[in-house]
Amino acid sequence: MQTLTHTQNRISAIEKAVYSTICYFDVFRYPLKAEEILRYCTEKISGEELEAALQKMLAEKMIFSQRSFYFLEEKGEASIQVRLDNEIRLTTSHSKIKRYAKLVNSFPFVEAVFISGSVSKGLLTKDGDVDYFIIARHNRVWLCRTLLIIFKKIFLLNSKKYFCVNYFIDSQNLRVPDSNLFVATEIKTLIPVFSNEISNQFAEVNDWTNAMLPNYGAKNSSLLNGPQKKPILSRWFESLCSGTMGEKLDDYFFKKTIRRWQEKFPHFNKNEFDLNMRSYKNVSKHHPQGYQNKVLQEVAQRMRKFEMA
Repeated sequence: MQTLTHTQNRISAIEKAVYSTICYFDVFRYPLKAEEILRYCTEKISGEELEAALQKMLAEKMIFSQRSFYFLEEKGEASIQVRLDNEIRLTTSHSKIKRYAKLVNSFPFVEAVFISGSVSKGLLTKDGDVDYFIIARHNRVWLCRTLLIIFKKIFLLNSKKYFCVNYFIDSQNLRVPDSNLFVATEIKTLIPVFSNEISNQFAEVNDWTNAMLPNYGAKNSSLLNGPQKKPILSRWFESLCSGTMGEKLDDYFFKKTIRRWQEKFPHFNKNEFDLNMRSYKNVSKHHPQGYQNKVLQEVAQRMRKFEMA
């Protein structure tokens, strides 16, 4: 009897994890193939266990399938076509993304750059941006960020289509503090622009994501081959701001930016501001839409169907 109960609990846990994975990506109108469900599943499972869970939920009309994709809504053809169109858009923009990624990596005090967001999942939506997660040199997060923002405003006319620099961390503070499915998925799917020692250290420090996404497997390979040598102007500026002047500039931009954000986003309480606009000397996060909480809430809402079944 105990073995039977254990087996039933195991099957229930697998089905819940599989359904949760489909729910998560349904928030983004992103139907999944079986191998993708396995990759993003929060439960350690085999291909056979996944197939059994999918077939059971298909029979119960908890999920639906067309063209090898799985999704929640019965009429899922539209979401499949949206995904395919977004994949094509990314493919046609790939060379431009590589050029911009190389440009971001060339800026002073940038130690490592990752492509994040929808592009790191293989999509570029019609109105979407190319997001970057940046590791900056110790005590130069805010100076690094300011240089990139100034460039975007002046030379790109403030367009963030291929230049959305919204998350910076310090090279000596690599751990991301939010441990949840949203953050684990974002970290696991990050694509390093160049693979180097600091990008490898980042993966090691945030290895808690392995337990949350145990089937994910190997890290994405780098967007470009080999490390890139910084331009002379960038190296000169790094040298100029390596001492006290650089420290003072970083402090200045840190305090000035926080004051501006606090004035611009007064609707955030202290906890909301810390989550969405995390601003300390070693981190700069600019997510004013509160996307993390919204996604997790949407997933929880979709999971109610499973819990009521």
